[in-house]
This record gives sequence, C-alpha cells and structure tokens, in this order.
Amino acid sequence: MATPTRATRRWSLLIALGIIGLVGGLYLAAPPFLQIVELALYDQHFRLRGARPPAGQVAIVAIDEASLREIGRWPWSRTVQADLVRRLDAAGAAAIVLDIILNEPEQSGEQRAAVRLAERLRGLRVGPAVERALDAAVREADADRQLAEAIRDSGRVVLASQFVLHADAPADAPPREGQPHTSALASFKNYAERGLFPPPHAEAAGYPIPPLLAAAQGLGHVNMQADLDGKTRLEALVVEARGHYYPSLALEAVRVGAGLDRYAVRLDFGRAVEVADVAIPVDARARVLIDYAGPARTFPHIPAVDVLRGRVPAERLRQRIVFVGATAEGTYDLRVTPFSPVFPGVEKHANVAANILEGRFLTRPVWVELVEASGIVALPLLLAWTLPRLRPLPSLGAALVLWAALYAGAHAGFLRGLWLPLVYPSLGLGLTWVAVTVYRFLTEERQRLFTKRAFQQYVSPEVVERIVEDPAALQFGGRLTELTVLFSDIRDFTTFTEKHDPQDVVQMLREYLTRMTEHVLAQQGTLDKYIGDAVMAIFGAPVELPDHAERACRAALAMAAEVERLQAKWLAEGKEPFRIGIGINTGRMVVGNLGSEQLFDYTVIGDEVNVGARLESLNKEYTTAHCIIISERTWEAARDAIEVGRLGEVTVKGKTRPVVVYELLGLKAPGA
Repeated sequence: MATPTRATRRWSLLIALGIIGLVGGLYLAAPPFLQIVELALYDQHFRLRGARPPAGQVAIVAIDEASLREIGRWPWSRTVQADLVRRLDAAGAAAIVLDIILNEPEQSGEQRAAVRLAERLRGLRVGPAVERALDAAVREADADRQLAEAIRDSGRVVLASQFVLHADAPADAPPREGQPHTSALASFKNYAERGLFPPPHAEAAGYPIPPLLAAAQGLGHVNMQADLDGKTRLEALVVEARGHYYPSLALEAVRVGAGLDRYAVRLDFGRAVEVADVAIPVDARARVLIDYAGPARTFPHIPAVDVLRGRVPAERLRQRIVFVGATAEGTYDLRVTPFSPVFPGVEKHANVAANILEGRFLTRPVWVELVEASGIVALPLLLAWTLPRLRPLPSLGAALVLWAALYAGAHAGFLRGLWLPLVYPSLGLGLTWVAVTVYRFLTEERQRLFTKRAFQQYVSPEVVERIVEDPAALQFGGRLTELTVLFSDIRDFTTFTEKHDPQDVVQMLREYLTRMTEHVLAQQGTLDKYIGDAVMAIFGAPVELPDHAERACRAALAMAAEVERLQAKWLAEGKEPFRIGIGINTGRMVVGNLGSEQLFDYTVIGDEVNVGARLESLNKEYTTAHCIIISERTWEAARDAIEVGRLGEVTVKGKTRPVVVYELLGLKAPGA
C-alpha cells in the first residue's frame, strides 16, 4: 500500500465532494431512468432470495385450460359460477373471493326464450298452475338470480369492483358525496390528515350488478398500479371514491375470511391499515409493497372443473380463503412481477392476502432516506481516503468489495422486510472510483510510468517497484544520507583500444559492461552512470538499504569473478583480455536529481564519492587478489560479512588526512 502525496489526498477529497454534490442533485431530481435502475436492483433481492412456501390459509381455484376444455369457453354462464360457489361453500371455505368482473347482467338465449314464452302464454289466459310453472322456468333461466342466491346463501362471498383512477392525487381532502357502497371503510385514525396522505383517487367506479352487490358479504377493488417499468410491486390497499374509502380485494377477503365486521378494518392515514390487531405498514398513498412468495404457480392452482366435478377433497379448501380467477391464456389480467413476466392477477391477490395473514410485509420507512443520504456522502469520502493508497486494480477490487458489502447489507435488510435503496449510494461509489482513478492515471500513474522508464535501466526490478510505490524516496533536489559508492575501471583501457580493432573493443566493452551491470542490479544497487569504460554504482538509494555496504562488497566480488570468466572466454577466442580495478567507499553523500534546470541526473556528489573514485585508482599501486580496495568506513559497516586484508594508510588525492584501506578478499562463511 503506497503512501499518497498531499496533493493526491487533497484532489481525491475535492473529487469526492464534487461527486457528492452531483449525486445529491440527481437524488433531488429523481430522474425516471435511475428510478427504474433502483427498481431493478430491488427485484434482484427476490431472485436472490428465491421462492418460499406459500401461506397455507390461501388457495386458488383456477379457471384454467383444462377447465375450459371440459366446461366450455369463457365466460361461463353464471349458473356454472353459482354451482362453483355452492360447492366451495359446502367444502367449508372461509371466504370465497371471485376475481371476476360482474358489472353487466347475463342475457342468455335460454332466459330470453323463457321470458318470451311466458309473455305469449299469459296472453292466452292460461291457468294459475301454468303461470306458476312459467314463473319457475323464468327464474331457473335467470343466471344472475341463481348466482345471487348462491352468494347470499353462502354469506362468505367477496366480489370484485373496478375503479377508473385519476393519475394525480386530489389537491384537497375530498368531501363525502352520497352513501357508501358495500364494504366501505368505517373506521379511521388521523382522519384530518387525509388530504396530506391521500389514497389513489377514483374518477369513476364499476360495481357488480345490483342483485349480486346486494347479496355479497364484501366488495374489494382489483385495480393494480404498475411502476415505471410496468411491473406490479405495490398493492393499493385503499382507494378513495366520492370521499369514501374502499378496500382492495385481498384486504376484504381477509376481513371476511376472519369473520370481522367493517369496523375491524381501520385506515391510519399515511401510516398503516389495521386489520384487527395486524398493522399493515403503508406509504403516503395507502399502498404496501407486495412480498411475492415466488413466480407464477407458487400458490398451488386447483382447476375449477375439479371442484365442479367433486374431484377435490374438502380438506384442500376448508377454512381457507379461496380466490377464484382465470389463469387460462388469453382470459386473465396479465401482470409482470419481480419474479415473472407472466403472472395472473388472481395470484397477486393471493400473495397480498397471504402477506396480511402471515404479518409478512416489506417496508421502506421514512428514516431510510437518511440512510440513503448518509451512503451518498460516506461512500465517496471513504473511497477518497482509500483509493489513493491502492494501485488501480486493487482499488477496483476494493470498490467492488465495498459495493458487494453494500448490497449484502441491503439484502440482509430485505430478508427482514426492509427495502434499503441502493442506486444513489452505488452511483456515488462508482463515479468516485472512476473520477479518482482517472485523476490518478493522468497524474500519479503517468508519473509512475515515467519513473519506471527512467530507472528500470539503472536499478533492479525490485528496486524499481519500491521506487514506484514510494516516489518520495527519490527526494528530487537532493538529500544528505549515508550511502556506499562503487567505482570500477578497466586498467590501461586507452592503450588497450589503440592496440586492438575498434569493433572487437566495442563488442568486448559491451559484453563487459552488461555483465557488470547485472551484478550491480542483482544486489539492488543503482547504476549511476558509465564514464567511458568505468562503472559508477550507488547502494542505498533511491531506496534505503540498511546493508548497503555489504551489498556493494558482494557486487564487487561477483564483478571480479565475472571478469575472470570473461578473460578465459576471450583467451579462448584469441582475444587479449583486460584487467579491472574496483574501489568502494561508504560515507555521507548528497543524492538526488542534481544538475541544471535544462539537464539533471539522479546521482551522488560529495567528498566521500571522490574518495571512492580515488580508491579505485589505488589498484595501480597495490597488488591484490581481486583488485578490490575498500575504505575503513566500508569495512566497519560490513565487517560481519566480509574477509579483508589491511593494506595500510594512504593519503588519497584531495584529502589531507590519511585513509586506512583494505583489500576485499571474500565473504565470510555462514556462521563464522
């Protein structure tokens, strides 16, 4: 992990603050496309959770393909529907909920024929017995009457109504007009706030025909309000029409199934809908998020024909809220849900009823917005602190891990019935990573590439990486520190070049310098420069090495051994070899990018550097085993690792005080 510069930290913070402002503005503007993204992230919670077992208190009797094949095409005569109601009632259903629109009378051919026949025969003055028979025939042919009688006899049937909803909420609290219809809510809390928290407003209503409406125990609306992307995620538990408030089909089904009166359902405006002791959390418009159990057919579908033919055990229906609705293709109100693109509306009602019965609700409380705003602020600031300390690829990993943790936290909340929004905190996180990464690429990464290109020829790859990770080690402008400097030179190179072919000299020099440089880099030294045939190397900069003196000695011994191998090779090739001398000194030197404004180099200067060069030239005066002379300071710094021979005191050029010098003989054996 690199230490960021002050400029990087400052700019990262400024970038984060800018992203916070941008995302905050989008949060206030709430553009539709981001709302759709939020809804898509919400849907992923359902898919990640998967399907769960449906509530056992709810059943679906489906008017499916098999039923249509055996009974006939839809819509069925209401005499068939009446038979279905009677059979469900006989099976002991707690509530029979017809998700069927019955707002027009049925005019069957049989009924019309019976009426015409009765009218004609009465004109012929038939006797009372015939008239009674005619009246009975007319009644038997009246399908609406038969269904109404079945509904009235059961006393547990809930019918469907449908409203034409206004797109916008009313500006003021709506006044009551006329008498409410069956099942209108009669109990309220915070009624004075109904204008602040208005349920969906109906412009017009479609109710079942009067005989059926009068016979039903309850009435519930089947309106569904899709989100921007066309999916149904919310249930409008209450709809307002002419100042009266009407429950949804599922809510009314639960009331009737539990045997509660109208006063047991209470609307607490903007807070909850209460059913006996169950409080259903709602939004400002009396809507609740539907916690779908799974995709279509998660609730078992019982074919209606099996009920009509007596093929369904009563245990499957007894004490259950039974929803009756069409599921055959082309006959039902198709819905799109987080689980399925094809979902029958009757199963949506079953899910809502199951949520109420189980007390299982998804909520998005007001305080969630504070959490969302905190995420918009905290995540960019956290990344602004973290990213400058990481390389681009690890920083991407860190951002992904952070987002995964964010989503995991939101999913954990979802499993506990809480919807935590993700899109705006995620947007802040993603934009901050992109912006900071682009800034770093344009500044730090460009500097890293420059540094790597500048040093990779002069230091080992390991040192290059350390320099890149810590550019402060370069100390542009120079710093005074203790280092070790190494000089190597070819003896009598000028004479050697005069006596040999220039091409051979160049080839031998290239081979020699390449091998010498390799040994310098192997000890993490820095190649300062080539001075003609001479090599100058630094140990301990730009990256600090506590054992820089020992490393210089190891490099020198390896260089001397390499020269011996080259000499043998050149002799075998018929070439005259040359000899070298090496000098090493340790001391305090100025190191850094030194030079003029027009041209500078990373190098060392100082009196101790000059001593190192003078020690190398002493090889002309001393006969040593490896032609390596080191100073007393170098010996003191590396004495635990090297074997030396004392050569004595010498006064090097430029120095007034004598210097003790040593011959470097080799490395000490391990453990010596």
